[in-house]
Amino acid sequence: MLYNHQDLKVLKDEIEFVDTALVPFASADMNEGARDNASDMEMIQMVTIQLEKQFKGRLFITPPMMTVEGMTEVLRTYISQLEAYGFKRVIILTHLDHSFESAQSIVLNRIPLEDMDVEMKMSLINDEVKNVMKQVISIWNQRD
Repeated sequence: MLYNHQDLKVLKDEIEFVDTALVPFASADMNEGARDNASDMEMIQMVTIQLEKQFKGRLFITPPMMTVEGMTEVLRTYISQLEAYGFKRVIILTHLDHSFESAQSIVLNRIPLEDMDVEMKMSLINDEVKNVMKQVISIWNQRD
């Protein structure tokens, strides 16, 4: 499920089945690392699109959250809101090295996508999606 009008309309009634929120999280700093940050966000978007297709009806993809200068207060507040809404699990999908008390992080590999041909790019993205899917399933299999 996605953060859109149609999916949000049915989400509250389906919360026992859609028990996991996945939050894309990246840096939006406009400094010397801006191009790397943009590449990270591009990859996160491609991976989340595939995850939503594979886990439709079980995973809620939130809007991307951004950090500037490493500030995570907004994300921490959002995690609390997601838990209050009824999500049993919150997963942060990121390239960044942050930890959160009540959410688990899945850290993506950094892959320089900008200079690759489409076929190679999609092959690497698909490999990353498979890896993330395994990690999500592992999180689901942990005891509450």
